[in-house]
Amino acid sequence: MSNTLSKYLNILTYVMIGLTAIFVIMFYLGGEIPNQAHTTPVYTDLLINWAKVLFIASAALSILFPIVQIVVNPKGALKGLMGLVVLGLVVLVSYSMSDATLLDLPGYTGTDNNPASLQFADTVLYTMYILGIGTVASIVVTEIIRRLR
Repeated sequence: MSNTLSKYLNILTYVMIGLTAIFVIMFYLGGEIPNQAHTTPVYTDLLINWAKVLFIASAALSILFPIVQIVVNPKGALKGLMGLVVLGLVVLVSYSMSDATLLDLPGYTGTDNNPASLQFADTVLYTMYILGIGTVASIVVTEIIRRLR
């Protein structure tokens, strides 16, 4: 990877981390919507939409980079395909753990309390949990191995 591209990717990473931090701060410190049945922060929709953008970008790049790797380095294609297979297995396990039971939400009249939406939300949450725990575990293991060498 060229230094220029690496520089731009680093800048993009810092911008995305900064935006995420700003949105989280706005979510927690931005106040609440008045006259709601439950505590509802003002910037909930903004944070959820940002999470959707990050999720879609991550999913698209997780699919795109192995395809590019296959074209550029056909012999190393197996590693890229293994990454896709592992990601697919994580989503499959998350889907099997998810629940579509309707929630009892007094005062809620929206249309999002349906089995498909609830199962999708559970799948995304479980996927995030598994990938997050895997990320932290790989960082810890990598540091331990590095210290032992």
